Amino acid sequence: MEFENDYRQLSSAEVAQLKSQGCMAEDWSAVYVRGQFRPDRIWGVSFLGTVHLGDMSGSVHATSAGADMGQLPTTIIRATLRNVSIADWFYIQDVALIDGYDVGGRFVAINCGRIVAGEGSFGVGTRVNVVNEGGGREVALSSSLTSNIAYLIAMHRYVPGLVDGYERLVRKEAEGLTAQIAKDVHIFSTRLIENVRIGRRAIVDGASALRHGTILSHPDQPTTVGVDVDADSFIFAEGAVVNSAAKIRNCFVGQCVTVAEGFMAQDVLAFANSQLLCGEAVAVLAGPYTVSHHKSTLLIAGAYSFFNAGSSTNGSNHQYRLGPIEQAVYERGVKTGSGSYLLYPAHIGAFTMVVGHHKTNPDTTAFPFSVLAEKEGESHLIVAQNLRSMGLFRDWRKWRSRDRRVLKSDQISYDVLNPITVRQMMDAVRRIEGPMAESKSAHLIEGGLRIKRALLPRAAVAYRQAIDLYLAKEYSHDAGQSESLNCDWTDAGGLIAPLSEVRAIESKVASDAYDSVAQIADDFASLAERVPNLATRWAVGQARQWYGYNDTEDDFKDAVQHLAEACHNIKEATLADATREWAAKMKVSYGVDADLHDSDADFSALRGDFDSHPDVRDVRKYYDEMG
Repeated sequence: MEFENDYRQLSSAEVAQLKSQGCMAEDWSAVYVRGQFRPDRIWGVSFLGTVHLGDMSGSVHATSAGADMGQLPTTIIRATLRNVSIADWFYIQDVALIDGYDVGGRFVAINCGRIVAGEGSFGVGTRVNVVNEGGGREVALSSSLTSNIAYLIAMHRYVPGLVDGYERLVRKEAEGLTAQIAKDVHIFSTRLIENVRIGRRAIVDGASALRHGTILSHPDQPTTVGVDVDADSFIFAEGAVVNSAAKIRNCFVGQCVTVAEGFMAQDVLAFANSQLLCGEAVAVLAGPYTVSHHKSTLLIAGAYSFFNAGSSTNGSNHQYRLGPIEQAVYERGVKTGSGSYLLYPAHIGAFTMVVGHHKTNPDTTAFPFSVLAEKEGESHLIVAQNLRSMGLFRDWRKWRSRDRRVLKSDQISYDVLNPITVRQMMDAVRRIEGPMAESKSAHLIEGGLRIKRALLPRAAVAYRQAIDLYLAKEYSHDAGQSESLNCDWTDAGGLIAPLSEVRAIESKVASDAYDSVAQIADDFASLAERVPNLATRWAVGQARQWYGYNDTEDDFKDAVQHLAEACHNIKEATLADATREWAAKMKVSYGVDADLHDSDADFSALRGDFDSHPDVRDVRKYYDEMG
């Protein structure tokens, strides 16, 4: 804190009054006050080293994680302060020690142990060992870390100078950090806070121990750390909720991420709107919307995004040869069924459902939107089976609506159909209708997986309809005005972007063109603004090649027709999938103690009518308006 000239030493009368109220000081001349000082509100306080106290005329509106405590007059009761400065207005009661901090105004600390600062960089620079437990993909923590940056540093280790350039920026950020608690921070019943920087309006309520970390917080989206949390070497981003006995070691908990219900996280980077409850994660890069809710689930040694883990999901990253060195990549939108298991290494394609146990090191990336299922101990891939499911439509619609962030540092693309998934489907169609169609075998073996050949023509039709939905829509809406863009794309931590654009950012990192990690994040934000236009240019170019268009009037009419047919077919397939929820077998367990008619009535009372269900209405509205 830069101390203004209006700080003064205590008068002899003020010292005498404080002594009479049970206060003591190592050196009363090292206690400074400013504004309206109220010695009558300081009882049983020990002053050690140099202490600065701000104005005491006002009150503080105290808010815990669970209750509004109302206005509290500026007061210090039964506390020890050592080498600390506290700005105007505060309420401190029953705190064993506050040491070494520069504390902002309207501070509240009640019933706490030690809040102390010493040597350290407050979590900045902590190297988090993600994706591969054996090491080699470490990401150094920064207060400006985003899912997009973390993806590059963890997954693009082959880019010369990238990691070194990034870590230079992190070291620069760590230099000169001081122990600060910002304005409006409220701390209750917390045993230990050691070397932790705390941002504005953060609430720490009932934590067990917080060591070597940073709690970022925003006035409009405060961060909350709750009961029995034990965290060491961490950064919690704005709007994060870390609660109910979560155990954190070497982690970044991103914006509006929830980690709670006893979840144990070791070497985890979790980004926007993810939810990690009850289970465990080790060496995990959890991109946006990674969800694990079950006590028996272990996420280990993998990269995920838009992921939903079923109960007892697990994977093996240890072959008992050279240690836990295997890894898995789950492309966006993967789901796992209860009890699913993968033997690593594995690479699961976008929007694939994994059911059962798989020990063939599966690679399903050539066929997105599929179902990977176990049958009699073998791994079968049902190609395109997941493409027109109601669940896929619901997920896509809900992700954007469930973004609770005020600050949006992680740049996210939400569309299920995008240049990556559409390119994968186009390549899949070429394979299905080309070399795979020439096979005479009942089952084809691809990437250690069995694929039933008789089902492939239907899969090709489903892929073609999805391709039409994307390419024909972009082409007809663009009216053929865009210049074609032919390039490779990447899913960079949730942002679908041209690989060349991402490479340009990497080059700037490697060449020391940035002054801070925040500037890298800014470049990703700028790229995200341009992505929709770039995606349209790519789609228009692909439509010209895929359909052989030359931008004639007949071509535009043909694109409109393709779009209309695709909308109709996909709508009907999605609705057909939804009707399964109203099948007779789904009514088992309904209508207890009732006859058949009442059983139907009980089912309808909970599920409602098919045609009036909001998700069914959304499907019809979306595709009818598009087509």
